[in-house]
Amino acid sequence: MANFQTHCTVAAGGSIVATAVCVQSGMADHTQGLLLISLGTLAGILPDIDSDHSIPTRLVFNVISFAVAIGSLFALLGQVNLLYLLGISLISALFVRYIAYALFAGITEHRGLFHSLPAALLFGLSTVSIGIHMLGWSLHFAWLAAAFVSGGYLLHLLLDEIYSVNFMGSTLKKSFGSALTLFTRSSWLSYLLLYAIVGAGFYLLPMPNHLI
Repeated sequence: MANFQTHCTVAAGGSIVATAVCVQSGMADHTQGLLLISLGTLAGILPDIDSDHSIPTRLVFNVISFAVAIGSLFALLGQVNLLYLLGISLISALFVRYIAYALFAGITEHRGLFHSLPAALLFGLSTVSIGIHMLGWSLHFAWLAAAFVSGGYLLHLLLDEIYSVNFMGSTLKKSFGSALTLFTRSSWLSYLLLYAIVGAGFYLLPMPNHLI
């Protein structure tokens, strides 16, 4: 499988090229373009969050911890005194960083559900929902951002499959086929649930007019 630096480089390169096309065609402005590059690059390392103690896992949970701390500050601002506010914010961040992280690491396995095509779609749909309902993005830009997230995610999976091929000896490594996964018998119930969530997302989320 490809290493962290390779995943970042390829995801960033692909995102930059795709963003240039979007900006030139008028689908996004320059500010939105910077956000698209960031989303595509971040998505390029997301599948490895199921690898305990990996750089992507630490990075993602550090970002979530910070976001939860800031969110707690704004949610309770003016409702409690400063000392309690800082304490709640700190406890929230520590809970995510250590307890939630430990629980996540305990129920996931590397190259499990997160290394699959439906997972790429799920992260894209989540981007649409968060963009519309929490960040105030337009419907058009939310779906464009989702395409970058799913695209960066798929680049990671594709790289892992490419690195599972020994081109010199024209042989396949044992890891071949474990990244671009559609379904596995051993986790059939989890995959059915994942497909159900993805299907519900496509059904419930509003679509841009040109996609209907």
